[in-house]
Amino acid sequence: MSKSLYEVISSSVTDDGILPEKFKLPERTKEGGITFADGAMDGIFIYHTAHTPLKENEKEELGELLKLAGTGDIQKASAGFEIFCEKHRAITVIDDIQRFIMDHTDILEAQKMFDFALNMLSESADKECVKVGLSILELFDIDEDEKLCDMIRTVGLSDEFTIFSVFCMRKWSDAENEILKLAKSVRGWGRIHCIDFIEAENAETKEWLFFNGIDNDVVPAYSAWPVYEKSDFNERMQKDKLSYDEIHAVLNIADALMDEGPVSGISNMDDPKGFLAEILKKSEGDYPFTERDLRILKDISEWGDPEVL
Repeated sequence: MSKSLYEVISSSVTDDGILPEKFKLPERTKEGGITFADGAMDGIFIYHTAHTPLKENEKEELGELLKLAGTGDIQKASAGFEIFCEKHRAITVIDDIQRFIMDHTDILEAQKMFDFALNMLSESADKECVKVGLSILELFDIDEDEKLCDMIRTVGLSDEFTIFSVFCMRKWSDAENEILKLAKSVRGWGRIHCIDFIEAENAETKEWLFFNGIDNDVVPAYSAWPVYEKSDFNERMQKDKLSYDEIHAVLNIADALMDEGPVSGISNMDDPKGFLAEILKKSEGDYPFTERDLRILKDISEWGDPEVL
């Protein structure tokens, strides 16, 4: 019997509490013969794919599987979900799963649904089934179940599951710090999702976002706008003089905002030229700019120039 994905992840966590840089979940099947980075398929769906609702017969199939789970037939329900998820990624059916459960509390036993979800999380070797388990656990108040919370933290270290762990963490009493800690522990799609969903209310979160929020192994532009909105960017720009570390971070964020290849960024602003002009003004002075800094400054000065475009 193959190891569960929870076992694979938990046994791979380093002494620093993260996964090795080259860690990748084992592949059971390939997407059309192509191997994707962990979390990439869900990331592509979220940002670049139109959602196609389930057909009525597919909703009925999903409902029957949840009925099996809610009446205690874990083995049959798990096997059914493996087949169902070959055609429907978990990220596309979260709402359908949760809606069916909430609409059928009269026939679905809460403890049996919980047991099923926990089994999917801890015992499944199928990525989508683990996600289904996390999606169901999101409905439960588990904040004080430290053992289960730690399991959710652990699987969240894999970019494949980070967003599903974040969905659960959002309901925890210390949600902001939990998601911030997870964001610091992942660098791929998982970090992008953490940045999207974190509620940045305290100074530590805002500072980390300002200096590190756009740093990921995918494309910084995905996080540029959330970082701009959630960090203390505008507050820092009110200072008379920025330190080099601050101006360096400002330039990096501006660079990511101007890269609107994957998502909109600077075009979200009412006055993007004024925003960039202020950055150029703040950049005046004796700063030890790197070649990359100078390239960004040049791009800022030329942004919107039709002769350059």
